[in-house]
Amino acid sequence: MQKVLPDVNTLIRMKEQGLTDDQIGARYGVVGQAVNKALTQAGYYRQAVSRRVIEDAIPWTVKRTQGAGSHHTSYLGKAVMAYLRVAMGDDTAKDSHRVAAKRLRARLIRDKKVIDYDPQSKDGFELVDREARDGDLIFRWPADVDLPEGTVLEAITLSA
Repeated sequence: MQKVLPDVNTLIRMKEQGLTDDQIGARYGVVGQAVNKALTQAGYYRQAVSRRVIEDAIPWTVKRTQGAGSHHTSYLGKAVMAYLRVAMGDDTAKDSHRVAAKRLRARLIRDKKVIDYDPQSKDGFELVDREARDGDLIFRWPADVDLPEGTVLEAITLSA
């Protein structure tokens, strides 16, 4: 006998009533993972934005070391990562990430700054004065690096 889940709309209604994937699965004789898979495929659950996708949005190879000295862990480095997670629609971003992203965006706009990167400096990332060539990007984009497209380009572009 084949075990069949109801249509996605029914699954979503059950989720909105507070049932867990396991509880829904039990009603239809399947495991919770089957419910989770059906809802994920339907777009109900959003995936976290991977570190690789975030790093692909940054036009530089950022220094990463164990412990102190990693530019990813500098104050501005963390803010950049948080900003990109939120801008790319990562629903798993914490409230602290959302606050950091909002603050960075506000500072970039208010102070007319962009983010630049110097691999030789202590912190790596730095805020520099915005120039006409920067347009609405959050980064001072290197001339020898192609601009990304789609969602990544939208994420690194300030929209007023």
